[in-house]
Amino acid sequence: MTLRLLNFGCGMAFHPGWVNVDASAVFPGVIRHDLRRKLPFADESFDAVYGSHVLEHLEPEAGARLLRECHRVLKPRGIARIVVPDLEAIARLYLESLAQAAAGDTQAAFRYDWAMLELYDQSVRTVSGGRMASCLGRNLDEREARFVEGRIGAEAMQLSRGGSAMRRTPLQRVRSAARALRAHAASACAWLLLGREGAAALREGRFRRSGEVHQHMYDRFALKRAMGLAGFAEMRICSAGESGIPDFAGHGLEVRNGQPRKPDSLYLEGHKTRAA
Repeated sequence: MTLRLLNFGCGMAFHPGWVNVDASAVFPGVIRHDLRRKLPFADESFDAVYGSHVLEHLEPEAGARLLRECHRVLKPRGIARIVVPDLEAIARLYLESLAQAAAGDTQAAFRYDWAMLELYDQSVRTVSGGRMASCLGRNLDEREARFVEGRIGAEAMQLSRGGSAMRRTPLQRVRSAARALRAHAASACAWLLLGREGAAALREGRFRRSGEVHQHMYDRFALKRAMGLAGFAEMRICSAGESGIPDFAGHGLEVRNGQPRKPDSLYLEGHKTRAA
């Protein structure tokens, strides 16, 4: 029997064997949908649902609603796999590198600065990429580059250096140009109506609502609690390539070329065992 699988907030990590949903949906076959709204699927229509690095981009209340929607569309005994940046691991990195840097370890100072970026920059930035992009844009030495790749993965490092995980389609280029034109027109109108400071405030507000900024963070306790409140049970922490979803590793959504796509992640799975 063919399983029906849902990959929400897929970005560039999609697979033809899944129903792929994303707010941008610039790739063929990806359904465009605002994940703050009810999922456009019937009750109990999927055997598994999966979302990687999505929940932290939603305010906690919106994240809770999305988890309840995942529960609703799952069949009984279906599996939800939720992946988020691991706040506990980031906090440990911060504390360890703080102690080492304060003791005079110059290499630890870079790790400390990076931990601060993971903790704060992704939540408070006002322009795309924030200070993290500035850090990645400079010439890292070999040790620094290895460390950062171990945190964000090879794919993100490639993108930060101006590469591309896949070639943009003509549709992507058209939509990107249209978005840029709309943004330019909106900025010009805002400047005329609101002045320089008002236009800057509007531009910042539009960016912070664009979906890039982290609105919340999760550790193993917080994510288990959120999934439990949504109705999931029998939860367990997994590795990147480990899953109760049949042949999950073979789909290449979390592991590529033998390496985790996003090494800084917490992977949690739970079953639908009762009504939410």
